[in-house]
Amino acid sequence: MENGKKKLTLFQLIGISIAFYGSVRSVPTLAVVGWQQIFFMVGAAVLFAIPISLISAELATGWPEEGGSQVWVKEALGEKFGFVTSWLLWVQMFFGMVMVSSTVGVLLGYVIGRPDLSQNNIFVFAIIIISYWTVTLLNLKYDMDKVVGSIGSVVGIYIPFVALVALGLWWSFKHGIVNLGTLNWGTAIPSLSSVNKLSIFSGIIFIFAGLEIASVHANNIENPKKNYPISVFLSMGLLIIFNLIAGLTEANAIPADKIQLSNITQPFEVYFNELGLPWLTNVISAMIAIGVLAQLSAWVLGPSKAMIKVAEDGNLPPVFQKRTKRGVPITFVLIQATVVSLVGVLYVIIPDVNSSFFMILILTTILYCIVYLMIILSGIILKYKRPEVERAFTIPGGNFGMWITAILALSGTVITLIVSLIPPENTNPTMYLAVQIVGTIICVVSPLIIFKLRKPSWKKNSEDNAA
Repeated sequence: MENGKKKLTLFQLIGISIAFYGSVRSVPTLAVVGWQQIFFMVGAAVLFAIPISLISAELATGWPEEGGSQVWVKEALGEKFGFVTSWLLWVQMFFGMVMVSSTVGVLLGYVIGRPDLSQNNIFVFAIIIISYWTVTLLNLKYDMDKVVGSIGSVVGIYIPFVALVALGLWWSFKHGIVNLGTLNWGTAIPSLSSVNKLSIFSGIIFIFAGLEIASVHANNIENPKKNYPISVFLSMGLLIIFNLIAGLTEANAIPADKIQLSNITQPFEVYFNELGLPWLTNVISAMIAIGVLAQLSAWVLGPSKAMIKVAEDGNLPPVFQKRTKRGVPITFVLIQATVVSLVGVLYVIIPDVNSSFFMILILTTILYCIVYLMIILSGIILKYKRPEVERAFTIPGGNFGMWITAILALSGTVITLIVSLIPPENTNPTMYLAVQIVGTIICVVSPLIIFKLRKPSWKKNSEDNAA
């Protein structure tokens, strides 16, 4: 589609992709498995990230209209499953936003010089409520993209990530191998006898969750047939290298049983204390907190904008179609904030902050995996159902290439779903399984019930629904 917009170069697309995935929040999840993170990260890339990126690019360049995965699934599997896709992407954000909001509480504990508060459930819960409602109300009133956009990314994501990698390398060169142990077959490959450790794979997969969104740029890149797969492999390679350096050096500096999954400031504290500059931990915590709040701000509107389009198609009652004068989907935004507050209660009822964080992370991953299963199936179905649709990027090898790519993606997604139901060590197995199974059933069944009960009168007419 030529619209006069300047095409992205290969290096610009690589930069956009790395910016989208780059975050220090994932590093503790990697660090906790030591050398095995190499196996898990490469496995996640080969069985998940790369094939999903390629399938999404083919679908995005064939059906580029706004709506992304919901449009692809609707085209392949029908309106019901298109609605389920939108619903799950919206609902999983509740859990994702609780998880991200919780890191604000951990960070603020360090900013104010009270690191003990990072493991205080009540404090973390209070900050989840305050931070999320604050960014919600600001988004209702102001255009926060202009306020926090690029500044939040540079201050809160790029600088801390580069600092974490550099400091980790410095600490490890200075002290040598301390907590990581020697690299051999036994330490690098997870043992099937300790299957509960495999549930970590789900958390590592989540590092790549949302990668289908980057595929929207596939239509706007020079020579997409050649450059898009190159950008996928290069950006994935760089992402893996940077995450592994940060994860391995943290695993070397902190014993595995002392790593706090929700505390991304922990390795910085070790490194800055070693440098005799403990006050820099407060500074970096404040910077990361700015980045987290900027990310939260973007998430407040992103999924709700997709959902209001589904609502206007008649899948939800008119009350869900209301917008503010600035076009903000007010009903969805307020529901998000309310549900995030309720999900945040997990931090109060589950005593261990690490367990709460991990349970929410895994539930988010399970919901995303269901969406990815529908995207993969859509890729195969549309290859046969709509072969006449021109795609600027197609997976090499025609139908055979699509099948190979889809089988890899299906393998990774199914493995992730299976291991997600294995309770990790030091977790109440009954509570863990209850959160995952009951949470998934509620999230999947509810859109099917709503779709069944929808009425023709719900479809939006031409009148303005602005609040």
